[in-house]
Amino acid sequence: MTTLITGFGPFDGGSNASEALVRALTKRRIELGEYAHGRVETLILPVDTELAGTLLAEAVERYRPSHLLLTGQAAGRNKLSLERIATNKRDFRTPDIAGKEVRDACVLDGTPEHYASNWPDLDGAVAAMNAAGIPAEVSEDCGTHLCNQVLYLALHAATTAGQSHVSTFLHLPLLPQQVIAREPAAQRYPNCPYMPLDMTMRGVEIVLRHAAALGVAA
Repeated sequence: MTTLITGFGPFDGGSNASEALVRALTKRRIELGEYAHGRVETLILPVDTELAGTLLAEAVERYRPSHLLLTGQAAGRNKLSLERIATNKRDFRTPDIAGKEVRDACVLDGTPEHYASNWPDLDGAVAAMNAAGIPAEVSEDCGTHLCNQVLYLALHAATTAGQSHVSTFLHLPLLPQQVIAREPAAQRYPNCPYMPLDMTMRGVEIVLRHAAALGVAA
């Protein structure tokens, strides 16, 4: 079992909770590999709608993961959210790091309206996190920005390109330091919720343990 965990770099004039998470996880790859019953690789993607998919595809080709856990921040959420659905839509007014805005476009032309995550037992993973005192939920709203885009591309590749990985997306609340620093993402939400890094890391550990116990099959 090889697990590839991705996050996104800085965005919207501030830092990114998923970059902090993935950098912290990278320092613990050997330990995480024990949880995942295999090897763990990590990758930081740029918040660039033209580049992110290409770089993700290159990493999948290089590492050949059985499990692909994509992560990104979702300001305003107060739980870890495992995403069940990716939609064939790109629509965002907050520009990516290249300054690009996209309105009412497809992720890929001529492909299904949505894909369902093939990651095994999302509900069970959420139950395990909640049992450990970590607020978590299964979400069916991955948005229409790059988080949704990369999940859609990962699921499309698994469906059409003969790749055998299972994929989901884990949305993260902001970090306390992002709220304290009044980063732009935090300022959009009065009393913006947050989650400490050590709690998000424990959530990832639980997700990996749960998946490893089930094996690769969806």
